[in-house]
Amino acid sequence: MSETVTGGARTSLLGGGGKETEASPKADGKKLKWKPIVAGLAALILIGGGATVVEKTKLFRGAGERTQAALHPPIVLGIPTIVSNLDSGDGRPVYVKLTAKVEIQGANDEASLQNTVPEIQDIFQTYLHETRPQDIRGDGIYRLREAITHRLRITLLPLQVTNVYFVEFLVQ
Repeated sequence: MSETVTGGARTSLLGGGGKETEASPKADGKKLKWKPIVAGLAALILIGGGATVVEKTKLFRGAGERTQAALHPPIVLGIPTIVSNLDSGDGRPVYVKLTAKVEIQGANDEASLQNTVPEIQDIFQTYLHETRPQDIRGDGIYRLREAITHRLRITLLPLQVTNVYFVEFLVQ
């Protein structure tokens, strides 16, 4: 039977006998109080489950990278000595003698990297020709190392350049 609520009392649409029943606020209140709590718990479970899946994915991806690193450890590639002139600005020659090693990850062996040595030397030479002697003073060697590392990372993709080591650095 369909009923409508008017003024807090329920009445029958069919007019069946004039029976009116009071709505029980205690029973309706309990139902209304539990619905938000259940919805909140369900949302927390879904959010927690999603976060767990994301964390496990990160964990397994990290394990795969560690396994890859163990299979192919980084290779330290020696770069032949480079002698270059710096941009002195006044026309007098200023030379730098540099020997470096580049740590590269992602290659199978050092022989496969030998064809990249001329490209690496070109990056060193090009950057050194743009550098002024006063740029190297103080913490300039650190900036030089960071700039060359950045250029090598871009140029040698998909290989990963992890570090550049200066074995010998002499400015005349």
